[in-house]
Amino acid sequence: MDTWTALASGPDLAGRARLLEIPVGVAESPDAEAARRHTIGWLRRFGVFPHEAAAAEYDALRLDRLSALFYPGAVGADLDLANDLNGWFFVFDDQFDGELGYRPEAVARLVDSVVAVTREPVTSAPPADRAGSNPLLDSFRDLWRRINDGASPVWRDRFRENWCGYLEAHKREARDRTGEPLPSLEALLAVKRHSVGVQPCLDLHERFGGFTLPPQVHGGGPVAAMRQATDDVVIFINDTVSLDKELAAGDVHNSVLLHRELHGGSLDEAVGHVARLANERFRYFEDLAARLPVLLAAQGVPPRVVRHAVRYADGMRHVMAGSLAWSLETSRYDRRGIEAVRSGRQRPWGDLAGLR
Repeated sequence: MDTWTALASGPDLAGRARLLEIPVGVAESPDAEAARRHTIGWLRRFGVFPHEAAAAEYDALRLDRLSALFYPGAVGADLDLANDLNGWFFVFDDQFDGELGYRPEAVARLVDSVVAVTREPVTSAPPADRAGSNPLLDSFRDLWRRINDGASPVWRDRFRENWCGYLEAHKREARDRTGEPLPSLEALLAVKRHSVGVQPCLDLHERFGGFTLPPQVHGGGPVAAMRQATDDVVIFINDTVSLDKELAAGDVHNSVLLHRELHGGSLDEAVGHVARLANERFRYFEDLAARLPVLLAAQGVPPRVVRHAVRYADGMRHVMAGSLAWSLETSRYDRRGIEAVRSGRQRPWGDLAGLR
């Protein structure tokens, strides 16, 4: 199937999902509906939606389902926080679908302005209603304060590092769109392992679970390998289901498109190849997960920390399985998602930075 046939026929998401040997998430938080209402109100309060039709378009993405699948044990304020994070992620990502994504200097200014917020003191003061000032930064400042409130210094430092890695990756993506084609899958993954935003989402599993894994467990060995495998699985899932949307938007950061560019063949063949990569990485993850308690115990990790690491591994599974389940339900990747970005159309919230 060539590019234009794919766009004309629409996405075969169910057919692509059948290629994946990854469980489709079913466990979800019972507070999804409450989180849905909370986040729409939160984004509206900061002026993210220029009109009510924008809020309806956002609502169709059903990011509350994604949050509920990622964190099935989170309820109340915890799930509200997770859903605000996911909502901000996607609103921020949509800033780069149009002209701004091809202006590296403007992207750098936007990224730097968000990174600067992470250096501000975290206070317990309630956020001011600053809608109309800078919706993107003001909502992020509130989110950053709430996420870090009460967290341990070790967790805060790791979360900030992961978050800034996510933000900085947008600079590289902007340069890639205007420069030479990516030379290899590994070069693409080196960027997308940050820009996909999985690591900050995994950090919340520790925060909601009331534990913080020590740096020596996070920084190497099986947990680090499993985190990277989780990154890759989510990337390959996303690249498979978002293919038609990214063809419509002209985005090059997709492993399916890169494989076809480097190796030829049809889009269907490239989709099959990427699905096999996802399956291989998931099997690798599960092999490590099965041996995780023994591997950590052999390194002298205390039993309590081993139990926390096993819970963290369950969180990684929820992120992978939840990503697949939500991707098959959301409007972001179906015909509505394609039309939302076709011919340069921007989402209604796509110019919050005012840098175009």
